[in-house]
Amino acid sequence: MFIIVFVALVLAGLLGGLVYLWDFSRASRRDALFLPAQDGRARRARRVTGMYVRDYRTDDELVG
Repeated sequence: MFIIVFVALVLAGLLGGLVYLWDFSRASRRDALFLPAQDGRARRARRVTGMYVRDYRTDDELVG
């Protein structure tokens, strides 16, 4: 009985990891890193990879 519960927990963990990886890949596919993040999924993908930094420049500097 203990083995069945352990295997079920491991499978649930693997499935959760695959779902998170799929969501991460969908969010970061078309994310232009030089622009502000479009939505929460893109922000989360940037945070996970360590690319998320707050923009310290003002709008005047971004225009050109």
